[in-house]
Amino acid sequence: MWLRVLSGADAGRTVEVPEDRPFVLGRVQGCDLVIRDERASRQHAELRAEPAGGVRVVDLGSANGTFVDGRRVSEALLAGGEELVVGGVEIAVMARRPASEGGEAPAPTWSVVGRATRGARRATWAAVGAAVVALVAVGVLLLTSGSGGDEDRVPAVVRAVSPSTVLVEARRGSQPTATGSGWVLDAREGLVVTAGHVVNAGERFRVGGKEAAVVAAAPCEDLALLRVASADGLKAATLGRGSSVEQGETVVALGYAANAAPGDAVTSTRGVVSATSTAFRDPSPDVPAYQDAIQTDTALNPGNSGGPLVDLDGRVIGVNAAARTTGSDGRALEGQNFAIGIDRARSVLRDLRRGKSLAWTGATFGYPTTAELVDRKLPAGLYVTGAVPGTPAATANIAGRGEVLAGVDGKRVGTTLQSYCEAMAGHPSGSTVRLTLARPGGKTREVEMALA
Repeated sequence: MWLRVLSGADAGRTVEVPEDRPFVLGRVQGCDLVIRDERASRQHAELRAEPAGGVRVVDLGSANGTFVDGRRVSEALLAGGEELVVGGVEIAVMARRPASEGGEAPAPTWSVVGRATRGARRATWAAVGAAVVALVAVGVLLLTSGSGGDEDRVPAVVRAVSPSTVLVEARRGSQPTATGSGWVLDAREGLVVTAGHVVNAGERFRVGGKEAAVVAAAPCEDLALLRVASADGLKAATLGRGSSVEQGETVVALGYAANAAPGDAVTSTRGVVSATSTAFRDPSPDVPAYQDAIQTDTALNPGNSGGPLVDLDGRVIGVNAAARTTGSDGRALEGQNFAIGIDRARSVLRDLRRGKSLAWTGATFGYPTTAELVDRKLPAGLYVTGAVPGTPAATANIAGRGEVLAGVDGKRVGTTLQSYCEAMAGHPSGSTVRLTLARPGGKTREVEMALA
């Protein structure tokens, strides 16, 4: 199947739709066919070759819609001869290789004749239209100079994504211990994504006031997946692609304030992307290093962890996770906030959806200071503060003894989550590990358990 651009800046361009992968049309660089029209969304529509022939066009939640022969569609099967409109750009769909590309010239079809007729009318009015467009363009520039631009789109984005953003409450017993944020991955299955360090704060969880269970967790990726007992009222978020993120673009972070309660309103902050893909190498004790993070100057506050970072098309491009407020020299920093990139998150979530945790026993940790360890005569390690029900750590009954996790298979664990991750490296889900637990006074014991 072939596409020929009929209007706009790229009129006359012809491209072939591959049979072995999706073909994306959108406004940003990185799309297979870049649509240079402001009415097009960043990733507007996708074409997929059908085994039985033809291609299926799927609208990717665009703001202005995808049209086939004048009819707005969410998806449609194309056999050739149709006219596709993306934004304001008209595109001919051709079943054969066009003559301009070395193929045979097909007999004119109704749609070809129609386009030729419209082309003649366009030519007739071109001279007059050019002058009018020039005058209108000047007027638009004068009227819009100083206007909000992307700023004007932010409220609509917040309205669209807020229903997919949820409050996550962590509890121990009947007592709330922390709050965080999350977003709905799959409304039908009740699946909600949140940050791994939110799950580390408790043993039982609620999402929007409803009971929720941990499907799987990846503490070293700082991601966790919950399933809400009642999926009624959930609305799934739309996922973006890492390749669409551009430095300098406006983004919005959504989440809930610390200690928020069910019924409280979602909060939002706006900023720009400072770096599209960077490493976060300066973690706090309860947050690991990130290998693929988006850095923004969008303010992140306590409670926002796990919430969505979205672009101006309302697509999730990251999971809000961490903020750096001081440098290695102790000086204050501003505007260094990080979200786990959506491509990295997608990869991890594929495992979590199958119930396959990564480097997780189900234990929850506390992070002692050196002074606390000296005072209690403990070696370096992490407090074992609890265990999520149904996990290997809960079955082994290792929580609540005042011990620290000091080693994994003979590798020492320090006082940070990152040290735990380094000790756990190379242990796949389901494998057995030997944990060294130290008691006050220096006595140690070893416990074997399978990873969740």
